[in-house]
Amino acid sequence: MQTPEIICKPTRDTFVRFFIVLAALLGFTVYFFYDGAVGYRRANLAYFAYRSFASLGEVVEDGEWEQKSAGVWLQGYGGDESAPFIKAQSARYPLPAGTRKSLPEGLSAEVLQNGWSESWAEYSRVHGLPIKPADHPYDEGAIREQWYAGGVGALLWAVLLYFALRTRFRVMSLRGDVLTVAGRSFRIEEIECIDLRQWGPGFKGVAYFTVGGRKLRADGMTYGGFNEPVEAAEKWMNAVLSQYHGEVIEYVGKRNNRAAD
Repeated sequence: MQTPEIICKPTRDTFVRFFIVLAALLGFTVYFFYDGAVGYRRANLAYFAYRSFASLGEVVEDGEWEQKSAGVWLQGYGGDESAPFIKAQSARYPLPAGTRKSLPEGLSAEVLQNGWSESWAEYSRVHGLPIKPADHPYDEGAIREQWYAGGVGALLWAVLLYFALRTRFRVMSLRGDVLTVAGRSFRIEEIECIDLRQWGPGFKGVAYFTVGGRKLRADGMTYGGFNEPVEAAEKWMNAVLSQYHGEVIEYVGKRNNRAAD
C-alpha cells in the first residue's frame, strides 16, 4: 500500500504570533528613534523654556514682562546663538534644529502683557510643547542611548522577520519514504533515531530525528498543528512511524498510549 503524501504547512497561529511580536518590536524601535531624533530635543526645549519663563516671572512685575522678555529668553545657558544645544552644568542638552535662544516667538503683545504664566501657556500651545515639562532635561548621552536602543530593536526586528519568512516558505512533509524536516529532505531508512519525548499537544510538540549523526527538529506546533479534528502533525508522525522500524525514544506513558491506539 502506497503511503499518501502528507504536507504540513505553517499554522495560522504561528503567523499571528510572529505578527504580534514584529508589530511590538517595530513600535518600540520607532519610539526610540523618534525620541533620539525629535522627542528628547523637544523635551529639552520645553524644560529650559519653562525655566526661563518662570525665572523672569519671579523678578519682574507683570507690566514689565513685555519689555523684559526679549532680553532673557533662554539666557543664562551656555552655547552660541546658532548652536543647537544648551550647555548647563558641564553637560550639553540638544535642542530642535532652528531653535532661537534670544527671543520667544509666537506670542502676541496682548498675551505678553498678562505675565509669564499665561505667556508660557500660550507659547507651549502654539509650539506643541507640554504645559508641564519633564522633571529633568536629556543630555547627549541619553539621546545616544535612544539611538542605540532603536538600533538593537531594528536588528531584532530584522532577525525575527527573517525567521518568519523562512517559516513561511518551509513545510514538514512526507512523500512516499522521503521526509522533509527543518528544510532538509532525507529517506526514512536514513533515520538513526526518533526522539518523541517532547512530541504531542500536551508537550512542546517537538520531535528530533537523528540523521547522519545530526539532530533535525520537527516542530508540530508550527507545522500542521494538533488542533482537532485535523491534527495534521500527528497524522504526519503516525505515517512516518508506520514505515520506520528503528529506535524510538518516548516516555513510558506515551508509549503505552500509542500502543493502545
